[in-house]
Amino acid sequence: MFCTNCVIDLDYNTNYCTGCGQEANMESSDDNSDFTDDTFEDSEEEVLKYYFFRGFTYEEILLFLAKRHHCTISYSTLLRRLKKYCLMRRGVTNKDSFENTFLQVQRHIAELINRPSSSMGYRTLWHALELEGICVPRVIVQDLLKEMDPEGAELWKRHRLKRRAYHNPGPNYSWHIDGYDKLKCWGFPIHRAIDGYSRRILWLCVTHSNNSPNQIASFYAGVVLEQGGCPVQLVTDSGAENGTAAALQSYFRDNSEAHRYVPFPRNIVTEFEQNFSS
Repeated sequence: MFCTNCVIDLDYNTNYCTGCGQEANMESSDDNSDFTDDTFEDSEEEVLKYYFFRGFTYEEILLFLAKRHHCTISYSTLLRRLKKYCLMRRGVTNKDSFENTFLQVQRHIAELINRPSSSMGYRTLWHALELEGICVPRVIVQDLLKEMDPEGAELWKRHRLKRRAYHNPGPNYSWHIDGYDKLKCWGFPIHRAIDGYSRRILWLCVTHSNNSPNQIASFYAGVVLEQGGCPVQLVTDSGAENGTAAALQSYFRDNSEAHRYVPFPRNIVTEFEQNFSS
């Protein structure tokens, strides 16, 4: 065993490092047996990738290279070598900032896997973190996901994802509208809407164009007039043709959140009806 801070060999029963006095944060020497001082020059890329992907800071990597591989290089040289092998942490260059980022990643992953996005894989989670301004190596996200959600990771590995549950309190709470384009090439563009609770078809029309905002808004307004009211929530995909209907829904309910855009695959009720009818 050895201390990851000052790279001094320690006994297995040691609680504190005799060199730096810090609590022993140790790694097994056996784990690094493949990377000795004789192999560094022949496998520089493998050695640097090994220490980099295990989460060691740049200062610690320099200490490992000097202690275990008898290779003393400067900090700037290490950065150039890492850049050469496409190993960049985008500003995470010291222990404190890396630990803070690591804890931040843990918190965000814990939040994401408890949301409807719980079926996301580590690549999608990594991109979600990137969008939130948290830049870490993808392998760290992969390892954290395996540790925090082992059951979900195993389901991903077996290609068996968890089914999401659809919740709807009652009739006319949520209407789902969408177009159907599979017959469009033969001149039959279709547009339809259903009630999310009862699966009642509100309209199913062949029209000149299911991409016309005015046409879709007229379908929506006609059903609202016929029903004598509008739903609590209108759910559509993010197509531009749904803009006028979305504006009408928000106006009728006097609430900008009365309409909800969702990605195409998540407009689940209309997609279910489409697959069922096919």
